[in-house]
Parts: sequence; structure tokens; C-alpha cells
Amino acid sequence: MNRAPSYRLYAAVIWTLGLLYAILSPGSAVPELPTFPGFDKSVHFTLFFGLVFLWARFWNAHAKEENKTKKLFINYLVFGIIFAIFTEYLQTYVPNRSFDYLDIGANLTGGATGMVLFVYLNKKRSILV
Repeated sequence: MNRAPSYRLYAAVIWTLGLLYAILSPGSAVPELPTFPGFDKSVHFTLFFGLVFLWARFWNAHAKEENKTKKLFINYLVFGIIFAIFTEYLQTYVPNRSFDYLDIGANLTGGATGMVLFVYLNKKRSILV
């Protein structure tokens, strides 16, 4: 098994912790944000885009060569979808936060886009992956 540089793990863990902090902070602790339509959804999209992209980089470095892309998609399906729904559910227990199906859609779309971009860049042998 390949050993990934530790910075890949650190980046993924730090992003995950930041995402959890942002999503699970009470609504009163969130700074005033722009109020244009869809801003909240773009934040969810971006958070989950980064989450899946960074974890894909880490998993990619640890996966064996055969079926690497298939394993990454399976990991996304299991990890990304469950995490997106679970974090939204947890917001029901956070003051001034609520469960929103559109947020789940933004989470899943961001995660799927992160995975697609990762696979594309990986095939191109980009230095970003």
C-alpha cells in the first residue's frame, strides 16, 4: 500500500472539522452573511465539494491500483451521502438551525462535483491530486 503524504490527511481532517464547526454552530454564532438568494446553498455546496475532494485525495493515495476509481465512488456514496444527511439531521438539535432538504441537495451536489473533478484531474495526472 502506498503511503500518502501526511499533509493529505491533515488537510482532509482540518476541512472536516471546519465543516462540522460551521454546520453545527448555533445560528446566533454565525456572522452576518450576504443575503442574496442561494448563498446558503452555495456555502453547503462548497463545504461538501472540499470535503469529498480532499478525502478522495487521501483515499486515492492509499488505494491499490486495481479498481481505484470504483473504490473512490463507493467511498463517496457511503461516506458522502451519509455524512451529508447526518450533519443536516444534527442541525435539528442546534439552536437557531433547522433541517433542510435543499441543504442536503446542495451537500450532495457539491460532494458529487468534488468527486467528478477529482477523477478528471486524477486521469490528467494533475499536480492538484
